[in-house]
Amino acid sequence: MPDLNKLYKKTILEHNRNPRNFGVPEQWTHHAEGLNAICGDLVHVYLTVTDDVLTRVSFSGESCAISMASASLMTEISTGKTLSQWFTLFEQFKSLMDKDSPNQVFEHLGDVNTLVTVKKFPSRIKSATLCWYALAAAIKGEPTATTE
Repeated sequence: MPDLNKLYKKTILEHNRNPRNFGVPEQWTHHAEGLNAICGDLVHVYLTVTDDVLTRVSFSGESCAISMASASLMTEISTGKTLSQWFTLFEQFKSLMDKDSPNQVFEHLGDVNTLVTVKKFPSRIKSATLCWYALAAAIKGEPTATTE
């Protein structure tokens, strides 16, 4: 798996240094805050949902490189998806990140699959999943999400 490790490092560094869709938009229809109290990751997810489609997904906050990169990757893959499509991706991502799951790759997750290497460091899984739980909370109209 050395090629995946190299891709992971490259992807995490790139998305941490140049996060996509980072910042607070002028308008949004849904918002939630995610907090990982153990390590201090804080993420705000902002969505615009139009006719059951995620037409805009952005985030802000302060977090570690893994959390920042995961949020950046998440916004890229989520934009343009229907809510049903997104929840399917969310279930796949949760399975990918489950330390007990044998799943190594989900075709529809694209570059998000590089985060699978985080499973080698179980304490960092929550950093990678926080933004995804925050997005799910925002869609459901819940103001906050945690990894606890």
